[in-house]
Amino acid sequence: MANSQTIKSARERFEATHGFWNSDLGNLLELDPRYFESYDRLLQVTNTRGFLTPVQRELICISVNAQVTYLNSTATEHHIRQAIHAGASTAQIAETIQLAASLGTHSMLVGMPVAHEVFQELGVAATVSEDPADGYCRELKAKFIRNRKYWSESWDTVLAYSPEYFEAYLELSSIPWERGPLDEFMKELIYIAIDVATTHLFVPGIRTHVKKAIEYGASPDQVVDVMTLASNIGIHTTLLGASTLAEEMGR
Repeated sequence: MANSQTIKSARERFEATHGFWNSDLGNLLELDPRYFESYDRLLQVTNTRGFLTPVQRELICISVNAQVTYLNSTATEHHIRQAIHAGASTAQIAETIQLAASLGTHSMLVGMPVAHEVFQELGVAATVSEDPADGYCRELKAKFIRNRKYWSESWDTVLAYSPEYFEAYLELSSIPWERGPLDEFMKELIYIAIDVATTHLFVPGIRTHVKKAIEYGASPDQVVDVMTLASNIGIHTTLLGASTLAEEMGR
C-alpha cells in the first residue's frame, strides 16, 4: 500500500487532468495505486492523440454507457455533466441518446434472418427479395435509403415480414438525421461506439458504420479513438469491485 503523500499526489494529478473526482476513484487508488496510475494513463490516450474534440469524446462516452446492452446510469450521468462542462448543447446530447437507442433494432436485424431460415425449413416462409414485389414495400425501402443513406440485406427480411415495424422504426430512427445538430460523420461514430461496445459487438453494424463514417469525412484515427473510448468501460469492473471491497472491509 502506498503512503498518503503518494496517494494525495496521484489524486491531484488526476483531478488536474480530468477535472473530476469521486469515491470510486478514491477506493481504487487506495486499493492499488499502481493500477490506478495505469488506468489514468489509459484514460488519457484519446486526449493525447487529439483526433476527437472534448465534446465529441464525451458524446461517445454517453452513447456507450447509455446504450441498452450496458445502461450504466452512474457513468451516463457523469459523462452528461462532463459534456455540458466541455460545451455540448442540450440538443447534441439529446441527439446522442436518440442515436444510441437505435441499437434495439438489432433484435430484428439478427433475429429475423434466423427466423426466416427456420420458416423456410418448415415451409412457411414469406418471399424475401432485394426488389420487393409490393409497391408499398418498395416505397419504404427507397425512403429508408434516402433518409439513412445505406442498406443491408437483413433489412430486406424485416421489410418482407413486417412492413409495419419497418415503417415505424424508419420514422423514429430518421428523426436525428432530419433535424439533429450533429455532423453526419459524428452520427456514424456514435453508431460505431454502440456496436463496438464489448457488451454488444455487432460486427455487421461495425462494418457498415465504419464505411459510412469514412465516406462522411471521418478519419481512421477518429474511428480508432471511438473504439478506444468504448473499450474503457472494462475499467468499471475494478471501480465497482474496489468500492464494494472497501465497503466490506469497513465492516
